[in-house]
Amino acid sequence: MRAAAIAVVLLTTAANVPAENTARGERPGAASAGTGARRLLDAIKADDPALAAGFFFPADAFDLVKDLPVPGRYHRKLMAWYGEDIHAAHALYRDVGSLAFDRFELGRCRWMEKGTEGNKLPYWSCSRNALFAKTGGKTRRFDVHVVINWGRDWYVTHLGPIRN
Repeated sequence: MRAAAIAVVLLTTAANVPAENTARGERPGAASAGTGARRLLDAIKADDPALAAGFFFPADAFDLVKDLPVPGRYHRKLMAWYGEDIHAAHALYRDVGSLAFDRFELGRCRWMEKGTEGNKLPYWSCSRNALFAKTGGKTRRFDVHVVINWGRDWYVTHLGPIRN
């Protein structure tokens, strides 16, 4: 019975892992990152992290990716920092409330093999990404330090600088 239960867990886990996170292939396009960045800008403008919660790497996927005894503990810490970083971004510009989304640019992207950075699964990771917004002829930039893929979609893991 125990072996059968383990087999069910393994099959369920394998079924939940997108093909893009099993073997290196072409890097996913940036469309989902742009969609998420629009929500992120809304959260920054409103000083409300909840508006961009869907652009943060999902907890269930995080549990599959991270090789930690309790991955959820670290995920909650990252989510708290994400909220703090949204509040900090809100305070960057006086005209934050009038900003309109312009574009999102992926930065330097690289394939992270299984076993790197304490991960059980591989993924694409892009650092030094940027969200651009405009108001009154001015362009404002918000750094998005790290986004990673889960399937064809991109998610933030570190909005601000990486903390220990």
